[in-house]
Amino acid sequence: MSFKSLSQKNVVVVGLGVSGMSVSQKLIKSKVNLFGWDDNYKTREKARSLGIKIKKIEDIDFKKVDFLVLSPGIPHLPPNQHIAAKLAIESRCLIITDIELLSFLDEKKFTIGITGTNGKSTTTSYIQFILNKLNIKSQACGNIGTPVTDINFSDDQKLIIEASSFQLERIHEFRFDISVLLNITNDHLDRHLSFENYINAKLKIFNRQTENDNAIISVDDLNCSKICDSFKNKYKSKLIRISTKKFIKDGISLIVEKGFIKILDDIHHCKLMIDLKDLSFFKSNHNYQNLLAAYTICKCLKINNTDISKGIIGFNGLEHRLEKISKFKNITFYNDSKATNACSAKVALSCLENIYWLTGGRSKKGGLHGIGGKELKNVRKIFTYGEASLEFKKHLVDLKSTEAFTSLDDALKSAFMNAMKEKININITLSPACSSFDQFNNFEERGKYFKKIVKNIT
Repeated sequence: MSFKSLSQKNVVVVGLGVSGMSVSQKLIKSKVNLFGWDDNYKTREKARSLGIKIKKIEDIDFKKVDFLVLSPGIPHLPPNQHIAAKLAIESRCLIITDIELLSFLDEKKFTIGITGTNGKSTTTSYIQFILNKLNIKSQACGNIGTPVTDINFSDDQKLIIEASSFQLERIHEFRFDISVLLNITNDHLDRHLSFENYINAKLKIFNRQTENDNAIISVDDLNCSKICDSFKNKYKSKLIRISTKKFIKDGISLIVEKGFIKILDDIHHCKLMIDLKDLSFFKSNHNYQNLLAAYTICKCLKINNTDISKGIIGFNGLEHRLEKISKFKNITFYNDSKATNACSAKVALSCLENIYWLTGGRSKKGGLHGIGGKELKNVRKIFTYGEASLEFKKHLVDLKSTEAFTSLDDALKSAFMNAMKEKININITLSPACSSFDQFNNFEERGKYFKKIVKNIT
């Protein structure tokens, strides 16, 4: 299986990071006429060494280019529009990301698309865990870290694609067999400029779906509930509503009761009981939502409840998402580096008690909007750091005892020294509510660094 229909196409790839490099090498093998560009000199030199032809954007005639593959992180619209996007749009050259390339495969792959402001990585990993445990070939890819063009397309396997709004907004022809929308809250407004634009980008996951495809939407937040109300007027796929907060008639619901999870499936007219003791991940509502979404995907794949019960056992959750690192005397350390916005950080603040909260980094538009006294009831002290340190302290200091620091190291050191004086158990939790780009390349690097300094300090 290959991108045969791309042969002899003229393609420009801009942004030669992990994804862009993978795309370029895959397309070159498919006999595409390709030029690449990256604003970073060292990255360009690395690309050259791998056989990728480099050409200045200003020297490219985009009227002769079939499409521009633009890295998801590079804006294609003002005010921060990249020059390549500007020239491509002026020349009516199509702008896509790597996911769209799947529509050029000579044989369609079965694809499951998962999106949402929060929880999409965990759900993507969970469903791959279940399918692989049941010996159903699958591969997680996309925004979760493995580019879709790194996949061995000769294998007969289901692709589970974590799809970000940055990727979805540039999808044109590609179709998902199963699409999942977990939730929508304010995020990435610096890129999308408005909440409406952000929602519209997410909703492209349902575009092109047919009557034979499935659309799974959690109705636990108001925005998703409204989307469901008008869904049939806009899309063709079969809508499945899911909820962890209430019973859904003609939908699928999850309730926690007396040490058990009970899934009530009013579509397939069955129920599934799961002993909480059998689950390895952090017991919280956001993880129950991920489990419910994974269950619903399995039912769309016609997997029976006996096999689903076997498959869900043993999943430990994701690294950097409410990850318990270690315990030292009265202190337990949690790494929630993946919480890159206020809404995501609220999950950790609601799940733990006696929290020493480490928050900071590069603030996103909206900052800590939505976090007030109610959300901080489990927090004893706050330690801000990074670019957002003073901004966050100003927001929080009237609500809780707050200290501001330049680095994560200093914030952790102060939190540790204060926690050692406490006579109760303390949970020191890194849940930044920020991007990592002031001091780290990504949230993974930030999380690994936090675990390293925790180990050193204890």
